[in-house]
Formats: sequence, C-alpha cells, structure tokens
Amino acid sequence: MILSETAGREDLFEAPRSLYIHIPFCSSRCDYCDFHSFAIGQEGSKQSELGNRYVDVLLRRAKNLGARLPKPLKTLYVGGGTPTALPPDAFARLLQGLARLFGSSLLEWTVEANPESLSDTSLGTIIEAGVNRLSIGIQSMDDTELKILGRRARKNDNERALAMARQSGIQVSADLMAGIPGQQPKGLESSLRSLLDAGVDHVSLYDLSLEEGTALERKIRQGELLLPQEDSCYEMRKNAERILEDAGFGRYEVSNFSPPDRESLHNSAYWSMNSYIGIGSGAVSSLLLATRAESSRLRELSQDPSAGSAACLRIEEGRDLGAYLDDPDASMAHSWIDTNDSAFELVMMGLRTRRGVDRRRFGQRFGKEISSFLAPALEKWKDRFIPDQECLRLDDEGLDLLNPILLDILKLF
Repeated sequence: MILSETAGREDLFEAPRSLYIHIPFCSSRCDYCDFHSFAIGQEGSKQSELGNRYVDVLLRRAKNLGARLPKPLKTLYVGGGTPTALPPDAFARLLQGLARLFGSSLLEWTVEANPESLSDTSLGTIIEAGVNRLSIGIQSMDDTELKILGRRARKNDNERALAMARQSGIQVSADLMAGIPGQQPKGLESSLRSLLDAGVDHVSLYDLSLEEGTALERKIRQGELLLPQEDSCYEMRKNAERILEDAGFGRYEVSNFSPPDRESLHNSAYWSMNSYIGIGSGAVSSLLLATRAESSRLRELSQDPSAGSAACLRIEEGRDLGAYLDDPDASMAHSWIDTNDSAFELVMMGLRTRRGVDRRRFGQRFGKEISSFLAPALEKWKDRFIPDQECLRLDDEGLDLLNPILLDILKLF
C-alpha cells in the first residue's frame, strides 16, 4: 500500500491537511526518552552521509505525496528526535525542499530544536525557509534537574537559544517538565518565569513520564533517585498554571498553554482527530474515512477482510532505519481502526482540549448522539462537564481528572 496513493484517495478518506516529518536523530539520548531516535553527531563523513541519505528519502516521499494530495497542506511539523541535530547541509536541504513543495499554502510551519544544537546557522536556515514557529525542548532552567534528565544543554544554553529565537522574530514554543526527581516547587516556578521573561509565545507543561527501560526509570527503580510526592507535584503544577494564567496564557489542552491565537494548529489537528500524514522512520499517518464507505471498496483497497468494519486507516513507517532507507514503502505497516475504537479515540483526544468533542461531528461519523451514548459516565462526572450545545467538554478540574473519566467512558465502548 503506497502512502502517497492512499492519501490521495479523496473518494475514500478525509483529505489530510497536516504533515509531520520525523527526524530520528539526536545529538545524544536523554535518560527519560523512549522515542524512536538515535544519537548522531554533526561532524564526520559517516554522520553527514547518513543525514543526507535520510533527507533524500524524505524529500522523494514528500514530492510523491505533494503530487497526489487532493487539497493543499495547512500545517507542517518537522520533529523528532531533534531536526537541528542533522548535519547543517542536510538540514538546509530538507527545509529548502519542503519550502518548495508546500511553503506557499502553509498557515503554520513548526520545527523542533534542542538548545545545544540551535546555532546561528541552523536558525538562519529555519528563517530563510519560511518556518514561522520554533518549538524548543527546554524541560528545565535548573542545571541540577537538567543533569538528572540526562540533557546535554544547561541553563546558559537554554537562555542563549531562547534569546536567539526571540531576536529572530519567530514564534517560540518551549517545553517544560514537572515531576522531575528532586524538583522543588520554587524550582518549577523559577523555570517557568524564566521562559515568560524570555518572551515565549507558547508553553507545553508536561508531567515526567517514567518509561520502562530508560536510564531514568532504572535509577528510580534502584532507589538512586526519588520522584516528588504526588500531592506536591500536583500543587507545583497548579501553581505554574496560575502563573501562566496571570501572564495571559490560557490552558487550551491538558498540557498546553498560550495567549489567544497562539495555539498550535498542527497539534490541534491531532486532538481533533483529523486526517494527517507522517513521513520518516517511525512516523504515523491516520486517514479517516470520508463516509461510512462500503465494505467491498475497503476490502479491494487493502485486500484485508477486516477493513469492512473500519473507520480509520493507520499507517506506520518502518522503525528499522536501514530497511527504511533501502525501501520505505516495503517497510510500512498498516492497520484498520474499527468504528468502536475510532469513536473512543475521538472522545479521548477531544476531551484533552478546552474545546472538547464536536457533538455534530461525532454523530455524523458514528451515527450516535454522544450524550446518550456516554450517559452513565456523564452522569457520574456531571459536575466536571460544562453545559454546551455544540461540544462535550470538561472544566479545568475535569482536565486534571481526565484519566479516571476516560476509564469510565472506555467501559461503555
């Protein structure tokens, strides 16, 4: 199943308007990270050869996709990994190629960067290509916390990267992490105030996720490090949210904050469960059926009998980097998401956001009225849902309690 051909089937799928490009390289691997990424240096012929070969594959796939897309893209996101960890010539060639293919239609183009790999050269490449949003992985402005996380950057690297980005005039989003081992309430507050003083336009405030098999998980398990108490972590985060609110940043998703009109359009497409395309080793595409198409048409497309009950096609590009570079199409895997699972995904992702789940869209896609369908869970959590005729949405406390609410909703599917 060729991705570009599949994405172009507007007769079957909702046209994707968002494209994600995955760069599976970092200058080093952080102790908490389990993302699909590999450490790569910027110097040396082997690194340059690998980076340029990978970019060759990406641009070929992007060109084939662009020729078949039924509608122009609205958002483009180059993430990872760390895109700025690519060798400078490969990074420039990638952004220049993407600009030629898609730049004229984009409302938002985001590139991720880590502070230690953001240089005058890479930032110049970003600006010249027409990128209008930079997402910087800050995580903390405290050197002790950064060391615990296994980050290469230190506070002065973070400050330098933020100052460079702001001086360029580009929109800046910064990631910040709560719940780091040893983190004190004043530490998170100080990091956040540093970001606000630097003039960032958007803050992603995440809780540390302890992933099995990572270096940080092993240290916690062996008692070398201790996580903050749950109550302390919650109060730390709520204090940070109050500071953001006072600074004019609204909570528009569980972990994301911005002033009005500075929300991430690309990520909002994910949370709305719109069709989107992913290119690159480990990247995922999700194509929603435009209508409840006939079983025979889906079976013909996929040669898979299970496609008849599907509402969404999920495609993952291969994670074996060598195999992916040799033949990206052969390394892809696809699966059909049935109506039941797709309906739960729409509810789960929509309730992450302040806007909530569009009642009309849910009814059109699944033939059910959402309030009636979810009635037992809505009754149990009735104090956490905001009355709204257009969307099913949670109040602020409901966003904090999202996981137990979703567990009750899941029982109804």
